[in-house]
Amino acid sequence: MSWRYRNALLRVVLALALLPAWIWGCTREAGPPTQATVHQIIDGDTVVLSDGRRVRYVGMDTPELGKKDRPPEFLAETARTENARLTLQKPVRLEFDAERYDQYGRTLAYVFLEDGRMVNAELVQAGLARVYIIPPNVKYQQLLVEQQRQAMAARVGLWEKPLHAEEPWYLGNARTFRFHRPSCPATKGMSPANQVKFRHPREAYELGYSPCRNCRP
Repeated sequence: MSWRYRNALLRVVLALALLPAWIWGCTREAGPPTQATVHQIIDGDTVVLSDGRRVRYVGMDTPELGKKDRPPEFLAETARTENARLTLQKPVRLEFDAERYDQYGRTLAYVFLEDGRMVNAELVQAGLARVYIIPPNVKYQQLLVEQQRQAMAARVGLWEKPLHAEEPWYLGNARTFRFHRPSCPATKGMSPANQVKFRHPREAYELGYSPCRNCRP
């Protein structure tokens, strides 16, 4: 047996020996779990699982809790309390969309209870969260928008306060699902094909658009 043949054979044997470890490692890193228990509540739309993984609910956004330089937003504490009532120390099922992680390393998920209810939708329907779509994560967009319409019609939660039109019109972006004041810098480079004009913020919310966080329409 030549030395070249022996070296080639040795490489094959080593590769076969390492194959199980490689497969195990790939399986372990395949992605976040689909079954888990909620260990901690961060706020209305973020929880920590028993394995330490932080999960951000997809498709919606709850009011921000207070920080040192600002008080909590309207119903922020209520949203956190309701999230805890629904999920804390309970088994949940995670379902994912096109993207599984956000820029902060949090797992993005739709969170389901044992009885089949989706926590994301429950919070929207209760008026404790607004629809907040970030493409390409649009799997349950229509469901969440419909829940928001129901909450708006019932005037519960965040929708208790009437919406006012402070501008003669608003400009929505059909690509990002955000709407803006006419003077917002974000409207300057918006493609005409993506422009949607709203006479009132209510029209934008009813279609699942979210307010720009810079111009705050």
